Amino acid sequence: MTLAVRILGAGAGGGLPQWNCACDGCRAARGGEIRPRTQSSIAVSADGERWLLVNASPDVRHQVQGFAFPDPALPHQNRGSRISAVAVTSADVDHVAGLLVLREGGAPPLYLTREVEDALTTGLSVLPALAAYGKVDVRTLVPGETASFADRGGRPLGIVATVVDMMGKPPLYVRARTGGGEGPGHAVALVFRAEAGGASVVYAPGVAAMDATLAGHFDRAAAILVDGTCFTDDELAGMGGRTSRAMGHLPLSGEDGMLAHLARYPRARRVFVHINNTNPIFRPGTPARAEVDAAGIEVGEDGMEVVV
Repeated sequence: MTLAVRILGAGAGGGLPQWNCACDGCRAARGGEIRPRTQSSIAVSADGERWLLVNASPDVRHQVQGFAFPDPALPHQNRGSRISAVAVTSADVDHVAGLLVLREGGAPPLYLTREVEDALTTGLSVLPALAAYGKVDVRTLVPGETASFADRGGRPLGIVATVVDMMGKPPLYVRARTGGGEGPGHAVALVFRAEAGGASVVYAPGVAAMDATLAGHFDRAAAILVDGTCFTDDELAGMGGRTSRAMGHLPLSGEDGMLAHLARYPRARRVFVHINNTNPIFRPGTPARAEVDAAGIEVGEDGMEVVV
C-alpha cells in the first residue's frame, strides 16, 4: 500500500522571507529570485482522501487552501475538511500556533506527547483556548511506541508511526517559566508507514544529535525528511542569534553534520525540511547549495510530494 507525504511548509520558524529580516535569502525571496517557503509542516495520507496534518504552523490556513495543498483540503459540503487528525512533533511556536486557526467547529483530534500537552496547557494555553470552541480530543504519543492514527469518529486513517524521542529542549516560553533543559518527550521524530505494510518515511524536523535509534530508522527508510535548519553552527552569529546546536538543531556542515550522516543512506530519497531563512542552500549557485546537490539531497519546497 502506498503512503503519500506532502510538504506543506519547508521553512523553519518565520518562513522565507521572514517578516523582519534582510538576509540574502529573504532579499532573494522578496525579489522573486527564489521561491518563498512557509513554516514547518507536512500532511500524510494512505488513501488520498483523509489526511494527517503533522505540525500546525501559523501558515496553516494558506497551506491547506493554497498552492501547497489545494483540492484535498476542501470540504465536500457545508463545514468540514479532509484534515482528519493532527500530530505535533514539538511544542515550538512554529509547530503549534496554527492549532488556533483550526478552532472552528472544534479542532481535529490531536496526537501529542505528555510534555507537549503540558506546554500547550500551562505555557501557551492553546488547549484551554481550543476547549472554548469545542471538545479537545488529545491522544497521547509515547516515545518508543507505535501510534495508530484515527479521525474524530475513531475510524483508522490507515497510517501508523513509530515515535522516536529526540531528547530535545522545551520551547523558550516553557524554559522561561520552568528553567527546564533537554529531556524526553519535548521533541520527537515520526517514522510513518501504511498500516497495511510497505516502506517507511522518516519525518524529523528537529534533530539535536544523531543516535543509533534514529540512524537505524534512516537505514530502513525509503524517504527521509530531515532537519535542515542551518548550514553552519554559527550561521546566525552575525545577526545576534544563537548557534544552531544551542537551538537544538544539528548543522548541515562539519564532520558530525547532517550532510555527513545522510551520506550513509544513499538509497533513500533525502529531503531537507525546517530550513532557516538564513541557510544558503535555498539559493542555487552558492557553495552550500552545490554541496547539497552533489550529495544527491533535495532542498524541500512547499507542495513537494513524496510517495512510497
